[in-house]
Amino acid sequence: MSHITLISKEGKEFDAYFVEASTINAPGIVLVQEIFGVNAAMRTAAERWASLGYNVICPDLFWRKEAGVDLEPSKPEEFARGVELMQSMDEDLTVADLEVARTWLARQIGNVRIAGLGYCWGGRLAVRMAADTGVKCAVSYYGVGLEQLIPATPASAVPTLLHIAALDSYVPEPVRETILAAIKDKQGWEAHLYADCDHAFARPGGVHADEAAARLAEERSLAFMQQHAG
Repeated sequence: MSHITLISKEGKEFDAYFVEASTINAPGIVLVQEIFGVNAAMRTAAERWASLGYNVICPDLFWRKEAGVDLEPSKPEEFARGVELMQSMDEDLTVADLEVARTWLARQIGNVRIAGLGYCWGGRLAVRMAADTGVKCAVSYYGVGLEQLIPATPASAVPTLLHIAALDSYVPEPVRETILAAIKDKQGWEAHLYADCDHAFARPGGVHADEAAARLAEERSLAFMQQHAG
């Protein structure tokens, strides 16, 4: 594992956390942060996916506002700071940064078998990656704001897997139904609903962490990425 430097499309430097797979010629994941930066939970997630056979890069997406953000979601003031940063971002520029990370990873590992995978805000950005970057597939864990995004996502978007928490207050039932209806006509798209689970059920050590659901989601994600990204 290491911190590496990427160059944005404007020629500016920003950092990313990189964890190399232990296997040769392994595929890759662009891991997309929550609103809390590349914090302990994201580093743990990167190391976990790497242990499962993927080269993982997790770029710092807040660098344009504040480099090196590392927030603790259980602290109200840090949670609020994460929301503030997210709301200030230019999403198109953020997606461009994710494509920079994907391109770097493709060169590093010598193949383009790369998935986009993100949590919360990153779950939304993973869906953007499905349409606007060169990933082979995308995985969205409890993505936010998908009810507007997915219906507008073009048919050319790559296969995408959605993990939805049934008790997620950010995705109430009417919103969930809109999302599920929107993916019916999208080839290769899947969604799974996790009963009795709340937002961030797969965050290591999180207040809503559900080990059984997180393990099931992980198994589904691995099968999906194996099918679409090798």
